[in-house]
Amino acid sequence: MSLPEIRAGVWRHWKGKDYLVLGLGHDADVEDRVVVVYVPLYDVPGPRLAVRTVEGFLEDVEPGVPRFRYVGPS
Repeated sequence: MSLPEIRAGVWRHWKGKDYLVLGLGHDADVEDRVVVVYVPLYDVPGPRLAVRTVEGFLEDVEPGVPRFRYVGPS
């Protein structure tokens, strides 16, 4: 399985909030399911770590508008 490069660092969500991507992880229950592990850089209630499939992280929410874009190193 070839994985796209997802750099650790700050990524901006298309709605404007920033997230710190820690790296890639795997779903222990689903073979070959790779997730992006990230932390919001703003206060949120509940658990701090979030995950999204690589495909979902990199997809466009509409043509030409990526869900997340790389901002830079943390």
